[in-house]
Amino acid sequence: MTGCSTAQPKPAPGIAILLSDRSPAFVGVQREIEKRYSHRIEKYYLGGNEVENSAVQKKIQSSDIPRVVSIGLPAARVARGLSGKRVVFCQVFNYEDTDLVTSWMKGVAAMPPVEDLFRTWKQLSPRLKNVGVITGGNLKDLMGEAEVAARKHGLNLVHVQARSDKETLYAFKRLSPKIQGLWLVPDNRVLSRSVINDMMAYSVRQGRQVAVFSDQLLALGGLLSAETSAADIAEQVLERVKNAGRENGVAVSGLTVSTIRINTVMARRLNLKIPKPLRGLAHAP
Repeated sequence: MTGCSTAQPKPAPGIAILLSDRSPAFVGVQREIEKRYSHRIEKYYLGGNEVENSAVQKKIQSSDIPRVVSIGLPAARVARGLSGKRVVFCQVFNYEDTDLVTSWMKGVAAMPPVEDLFRTWKQLSPRLKNVGVITGGNLKDLMGEAEVAARKHGLNLVHVQARSDKETLYAFKRLSPKIQGLWLVPDNRVLSRSVINDMMAYSVRQGRQVAVFSDQLLALGGLLSAETSAADIAEQVLERVKNAGRENGVAVSGLTVSTIRINTVMARRLNLKIPKPLRGLAHAP
């Protein structure tokens, strides 16, 4: 028949990826997204000042690409100022503190599944009961997840809020006699490199178990570390991109993979025997 045409499916929309900087953690997620997304991608990097960042924001705003992935807090803040776009942010720890979630802007968690960490920790240290965690404010989602995971594995989570890194160190020293372990989370509002060093040194002297957020901290005396996977972050980001505008109401979706390592030196020092199912996680920093 003449005058009839077959409707062609619309091509999948492209995405713009906005990185806060070129640090390996951010670039690693960008590369994993590129591996998995076969359609058009535009990449943008923030500069070192507001003028450059404003220029990047204008470029993204004027692009015909409707969906944006922002990696890191500075990028998420810039993306928050866009209009008419669908945004997915990732690698942002304290998103509740910065009012990032909107009807058109959702996120992917910056922390690996807490339950994986607590389950492994309890297997490694069956007598572990009281675990402390010190953070800044506005972490309702993370602490809610942690409370549920802690109860599931027979742990009592003692959460203390601090307002600065010095207050964190003071709070830890006061909390230390009441706990057997400390869960250290990457809240840079209340942590600094010097305070992390002081807390780790103090925990080693006091014989406290510390779960850390980076395997680099195992060398300072962490018992076990739990890290995210760039591949997992990319997969969850693209799932949100695919479902943009049809979300189920979840503001920030969770990750599914934890990379856990156990410090064999600290395990011996704390008289903990690594059970057979966990020996593949053994790591000598």
